Amino acid sequence: MRRRTVRLATIAVVLGGVLVLGAGAAQAHPLGNFTINLYDGLAIHSHGVDVDHVIDMAEIPAFQERSRIDTNGDGAIGDDESAGYVERSCAGAADALALSVDGTEIALHPGAAGSLALPPGASGLSTLRVECRLSADIAIRPDTAIAFRDDADPGRIGWHEVTATGVGMTLASSDVPATSSSARLTTYPADLLSSPLDQRSASIVAGTAADTGAAPATDLPTSPIARGFGDRFTTAFASLVTTGGSSPLLWLLALATAFAIGGLHALGPGHGKTLMAAYLVGTDVRPRQIVAVGAAVSAMHTASVVALGLTVLAAGQAFTPEVAYRWTTLASGALVAILGGYLLVTRSRAIAHGRAHAHGHDHDHTHEPRSGRFGLATLAVSGGILPSPSALIALLAAVAIGRLVFGLALVLAFGVGLAAVLMGVGFGTIRVRDLMGRRLPGALATWAPVLSAAGICLLGVALVARTAAA
Repeated sequence: MRRRTVRLATIAVVLGGVLVLGAGAAQAHPLGNFTINLYDGLAIHSHGVDVDHVIDMAEIPAFQERSRIDTNGDGAIGDDESAGYVERSCAGAADALALSVDGTEIALHPGAAGSLALPPGASGLSTLRVECRLSADIAIRPDTAIAFRDDADPGRIGWHEVTATGVGMTLASSDVPATSSSARLTTYPADLLSSPLDQRSASIVAGTAADTGAAPATDLPTSPIARGFGDRFTTAFASLVTTGGSSPLLWLLALATAFAIGGLHALGPGHGKTLMAAYLVGTDVRPRQIVAVGAAVSAMHTASVVALGLTVLAAGQAFTPEVAYRWTTLASGALVAILGGYLLVTRSRAIAHGRAHAHGHDHDHTHEPRSGRFGLATLAVSGGILPSPSALIALLAAVAIGRLVFGLALVLAFGVGLAAVLMGVGFGTIRVRDLMGRRLPGALATWAPVLSAAGICLLGVALVARTAAA
C-alpha cells in the first residue's frame, strides 16, 4: 500500500511539474537522442602519435548497439561481453582513423585497454561511452607534417571534435585547438548545442623539443559524462514509462500527464500551429472538420512513432533513424509547400470568380474559398508525420522493460494532447476569422486568404531548405 501511495504521489508530482514548468526542446541527450559524438585527442611526441578516441552515443543508437554488446542475448552486459565489445570497437576505430606523417600513411594500433560505460539516459534507457587508446610509433622531428582524419560513423549526426598537443615538444602549427571545448564529450557547451562542432581532421607541423607540461593522451581522465535529462518534457515523459502503469489509477494519471505533455509540445516551436491558423484564414472549414483534422493528426503522429520504433527494433544497427527523421522532415516541408501552392491557386481563382460573378449581377459580395478534401488531408498529414523524439524514446524504453501496451498508450495520449491543442488553435482561428471578416476593409478581407496561402508555401519551402542545409 505504501509503495502504491509513493508511486501515485510521483505521478501526481510529474503531472504538476509538467503543467508548471512549460515548454522546452524535446531531447534528453544534450545533442539529441539520435546522435553519435566523436572526440580525438592527438598527443604528438618524438617517437610517435597517441590518439585518445572517445565515442559518446545518445539513447537511440545506444539502444541499437546493445545487441552487439550482449552477445549471449540474456539482457545483461557481462565483463567478458564488455571487454570483447571494447576490443572490437577500438580495432574498428583504428581502421577508421587515417594518419599520415610527411605524406606517408601510418597505421594506428590499439594500445592500453579501453573502457565501456553506460551512463543513464532518458526513460531508463542508457547512453553509451567507449574510450580507446591508439598509437603509432614513428620518429617525429621538427617540421614533420602530420595529417589526421576521423572517418568513423560517416553520415551520422553529432559532435565531432579533434584536439592536438605536443608532449616534450612544441607544435609549430596546428589547425585544431589544444584543449577540448566539451571536456572529452563530458560537458557540451550550451552555446554550441544548436550548431555543434564538426571537426573531423587536423593538420599539424611539429616544432622543437620543449617541456610543454602536457600529459600523454593515455593519462587523460576516463570519467563518463554525468547525465541528467536535457529538458522538462523528456524528464516528465521518461518518468511515466518507469513509474506508471501498475494500477488503473496510475494508468489514468500517466495518460493524463502524457496528454498534457503532448499539448505543451504543440505549444512549443514548430509549424503545426502556424499551418493550422494560416490554412483556416479565408476558408469555410467548420468545427467538425477541425475535429476530423485533429483526429487525423493524432493518428498520424502515433503511427509515425510506432513505425519508426518498429524499424529501429527490426533493423538494428543497419538503420540510422536520424536519416529517416531528416527525410520525414523534408517530406513534411514538401507537403506544406504543395498545400500552400494548391491554396494559392484555388484562392486566387475564387477571388477572380467572385469578381466576375459580382460584375455579372451588378452587386457586391465575396465568395469564400471552400476547403477541399485534399487540403484537409494534406494539413493532417503534414501536421502529424513528424514523430516526437520524446515519444520514440518512451516507446523504446517501454519495449525494453516489457511494457509495450503501456508505452503505446502513452504515445497515443501524447498524440491526442498534441491534436487537442491544434484543434484549439483551429477553433480560435475560426472565431477570429469571423470577427475580423466583418471588420477588415473589403480589399484586405478579400486578399487575406491569398496572403496566408503564400505564407504557407514559403513556410514549406523554408522547412525544406533548412533541413537540406542541416
